[in-house]
Amino acid sequence: MAFKFRHRIAFKQARSVLLISLLLGLISTCWQIYFDLELEEDSLQGRIERIIVLHRENATRVVYNLDTEQASDITKALIANPMIYRASLIDDFGDVLSKHIREPAEQTTLATIGRYFFRVKTHISTPLTVGMQKGYPAQLVIDLDATFIAENFAHRAAVSLGLGVIHDVVLACLFLLLIYRYLSQPVLKIAKWVNQLRNSNDYTRLPYTELDEIGDLVFSFDKLWQERKQVADQLHDTIQDLSKSEHFSRSLMENAGDAMFLCLPDTTIIQVNNQAVETLGVARDILEGKKLADFSQDYSPDQLQSLFGGIDAKQAQTFEDIQVGEKHRFPIEARGIKLTLQDTSYILVLARDITIRKEAERQIYDLAFFDTLTGLANRRLFLDRLTSSIELHQVNKNYGAVLYLDLDRFKTINDSLGHGIGDKLLCEVSQRLVEILPGESTCARFGGDEFVVLLPSTSDSSDACAEMVASIALKLLEHMAIPFEIYNHLLYCTASIGIAVFPDNSNGALDILRHADTALYRAKALGRNAFQFYDPEMQSSAQERLEIEKGLHQAIENNEFELWFQPQVGAGDEVIGAEALLRWCHPSKGIVFPGDFISIAEDSGQIVEIGNWVLAQGIQQLSSWIEQGLPESFRRMAINISPLQFMQVDFVDRIFDLMDTAQLPGHMLELEITENMLLNNFEIASSKMKLLKQRGISFAIDDFGTGYSSLKYLRNLPLDILKIDRSFVTNLRPSSEDAAIVQVIIATADRLDLVVVAEGVETYAQRDTLLALGCHVFQGYLYSKPVPAADLYRFLQQKIKMVEC
Repeated sequence: MAFKFRHRIAFKQARSVLLISLLLGLISTCWQIYFDLELEEDSLQGRIERIIVLHRENATRVVYNLDTEQASDITKALIANPMIYRASLIDDFGDVLSKHIREPAEQTTLATIGRYFFRVKTHISTPLTVGMQKGYPAQLVIDLDATFIAENFAHRAAVSLGLGVIHDVVLACLFLLLIYRYLSQPVLKIAKWVNQLRNSNDYTRLPYTELDEIGDLVFSFDKLWQERKQVADQLHDTIQDLSKSEHFSRSLMENAGDAMFLCLPDTTIIQVNNQAVETLGVARDILEGKKLADFSQDYSPDQLQSLFGGIDAKQAQTFEDIQVGEKHRFPIEARGIKLTLQDTSYILVLARDITIRKEAERQIYDLAFFDTLTGLANRRLFLDRLTSSIELHQVNKNYGAVLYLDLDRFKTINDSLGHGIGDKLLCEVSQRLVEILPGESTCARFGGDEFVVLLPSTSDSSDACAEMVASIALKLLEHMAIPFEIYNHLLYCTASIGIAVFPDNSNGALDILRHADTALYRAKALGRNAFQFYDPEMQSSAQERLEIEKGLHQAIENNEFELWFQPQVGAGDEVIGAEALLRWCHPSKGIVFPGDFISIAEDSGQIVEIGNWVLAQGIQQLSSWIEQGLPESFRRMAINISPLQFMQVDFVDRIFDLMDTAQLPGHMLELEITENMLLNNFEIASSKMKLLKQRGISFAIDDFGTGYSSLKYLRNLPLDILKIDRSFVTNLRPSSEDAAIVQVIIATADRLDLVVVAEGVETYAQRDTLLALGCHVFQGYLYSKPVPAADLYRFLQQKIKMVEC
């Protein structure tokens, strides 16, 4: 394509450069003229002043001497300057002493323009005085030739402006040549080359090979053209091959992976492929002629026909359906494409079985909103439903509740029997919860052994809501108390429940959950296997609990724990042993008793580390006492063992290592365990106890009678001592109910050859009653409070001296 010169890039660029240069040059020149004007005015004034100063002294002397000849010389000299056309000397009487005039410069257009911009004072009168002369002074008067001055300045300005315009024009011409040489000419060559490529298949050499932007453009275009030419050649070859055989296109349809239905706009099936026959399980001759809606679950004939009517020839339409086959139903994703063959419209439907994708979507949904182990709702789904319930109840003024449920001592079962049994127990618990709870409730597992129940709508009054929720909580506790039989293990796993009723002053779901969690901790603190409603005062207790848990982390590192000891005394007041009792010397709270922190340590798992410290310190202290000397009656030291600590894999080896290091005889050590630990872990407990028994270590059942007492472990486990809980001793009197219970415990122990130790003995009346019932070992304030190790050893030394006396 040929371009007119005025349409070429070079001309456009040069024109733009010229216009911009002229504009900028004009602005620059005008600005310069403006500054020159100011400078010229200042310069003119300075020159006139110098001329006056040069002639003032002579003029003054001539005037006052009335020397006309010299006065004439002065005025004549002044008008010799082209800027001055009139000069006069006037004496002090006002008479003209000398005056000379010449013709001013001729008025021209340039001078007129100059005078318009260049305004000067043309009449200048200078006084000539001598000393302290008084009266009218003589005058030196000159008149400037404004036309000469203005024309001179205007001429210089015009020359400057003309040179600027010439400079800009020359610069634009240079730019025109350069742009044409380096831009327009290469572009014209490239355009010619592109036209040759379009009109001919013969490849020609590149029109431009310089390493710049245009060269990069040429290289890129050449590469693209080569690629497109290759693709076009391949496409041409493919089209040629396809056009040679109609059989290929039919084979392509028949062997397609998707089911294909060629239908009329009224959904009548005209043709199907092999995949459609195989998927539906219907013969081809039966399919062809049927309505496609006959094999659809979600679309009626009218709906499907309406859908077909909305398909545009330019845009395929995708829809999902459940396709009904001969033997099964399955989800499909279908694409409808409108075709026109020989002036007849058809709809080609490509249907793909998406059963696997739907299953994957369902699994993703389940993973996002349900617990993978139990199938219950997870935290996300629960919070979503709780938030919806709160918003609804704030409008309709109904009440709902959240029950936060935690399994008592589940961690002990899980750690001792293995995660397989623990997971199975969680599934059994989930099943019981679902069976008990109302149908509209939501039961979720938050992780571990924490379950949360949402009762979305109970009543329109808070009291009725609390009553109904309490009834459900009691029912849950009753069913959870029934033993679980899992893999031949009979497991006792009660639950503690915290309850929060909503809506209340809290606005958020997380606040209500936190309230229920706080109530749960109160239920666990009050003995477990119970439920508690949230009370705002519980929040401070929960905060204190968190502070204790945090403090326990630092207690061992900072040596804040101490072992105190309480003696166990026989019927003859001889000390036969002592029980090691833990005390926490808190840096700000002072002495903290085990009842205030042991349950928290058990829940957080810190009890294992604390228990190991107690074992090590107790064995070391007992070994030290043995070296220093103990009464002959002193037989053993009792150390309490937590269930979680006892079930640790290395528990037995740890005790053996501690005893070997301290060179402690096994018969001097007594381990106190609880009934509940034996119930849930009988086989493991029995095995570990027998190993320890081989080293002479004795075992005591602590707080006997307060748990799930069973004769099975009393008969089959290597026990040595039963400790009667202080709750039976506190109000012990002859012929009381407590006395009857104590008598049964002592009789049972006698039959099994077990020693009985009574805890909490504070009065002689209690001791005498116990003696009468057959108990001969006592522990309590009657003999000594728990005291530090040094105080107990002094107590033992006193006993030794009493024996010696």
